[in-house]
Amino acid sequence: MTDAKDPRLERLLFLTDGVFAIAITLLAVELLNLPQEAQDLHGHTLLKSLLKSWPGVLGFLTSFTVVSIIWAVHHRMFQFVKGLDGRLLWLQLLQLLCIAFVPFPTVVIGEHVADPVAQQFYFGSLFVLSLVSTALWFYVSTGNRLVHPELHERIIRHYHRIALSAPVSFLLMMGLIAVGVGRWINPLLLGYILAFGYIGLGVFE
Repeated sequence: MTDAKDPRLERLLFLTDGVFAIAITLLAVELLNLPQEAQDLHGHTLLKSLLKSWPGVLGFLTSFTVVSIIWAVHHRMFQFVKGLDGRLLWLQLLQLLCIAFVPFPTVVIGEHVADPVAQQFYFGSLFVLSLVSTALWFYVSTGNRLVHPELHERIIRHYHRIALSAPVSFLLMMGLIAVGVGRWINPLLLGYILAFGYIGLGVFE
């Protein structure tokens, strides 16, 4: 296979990496604000106050994991993409819109970690992000539209499975929240089981 790519694609990828990097950075901004009640505390009382911040830390870690996985999949898939057209451009910008939005539901879930509405909003946002990411890969790969014409169908199907597993997983999480899984385990913790399974599916192969 030749490595020749549309030069416009490189500019799009530079923009994409930048937005992912900024989104990941913004996820941590909320953690930079020390709780008001902790500013004048010391020792054991300071530790107890800091431990109360665990929902925000959990939200940050969860979103960081999800965004990192999506970036890793995107990076891997776009090694096969050679061309660029208007639909791909706008699909990519739509994905970046979703990525840039992630810090907002992360703050919401950090403030209301046990609230089912906040949980549905959080996983619903990730569902939309994963759906757009799936559409992106299906568009470029179906009929070898913008990937190399010699790319093997087995590789395309492999990434179809990886891409589809994300929205299915988030939809499953939303269903579990609706039936009250939060009474037994916080959905964010449960989400890590899905994340590890996603990685095991071959994201970092």
